[in-house]
Amino acid sequence: MSFAILILIFFLLYATLSKYDSLLRVIYMTMIVFALTFAFIAYGIFKLQYSESFSLLDTNINLIAFLHISAAWLLADLIVLSKIIKNYRTYVEVNSNFNQSEQAQE
Repeated sequence: MSFAILILIFFLLYATLSKYDSLLRVIYMTMIVFALTFAFIAYGIFKLQYSESFSLLDTNINLIAFLHISAAWLLADLIVLSKIIKNYRTYVEVNSNFNQSEQAQE
């Protein structure tokens, strides 16, 4: 389980630290980030309908743990989303200022 969590953390770090030069890339990355979360939530809800716990990567997860994991994961996704949007805005602002300064010099 810890290896899967590390992969998820590395993916979220990549999403946070990447440079976003187009709105389409921002939307695409946001969809991927939230799709992973909602896939886990859908899987957990489906499994918890039939039993009190389910096993994911050799770890038993009951309802309380599932709710805590889901809440923490959604919070992490919101933080990553805010960083993605901030990176995109910074990229657009820096490049628009650079283009304006080039035009002013000509």
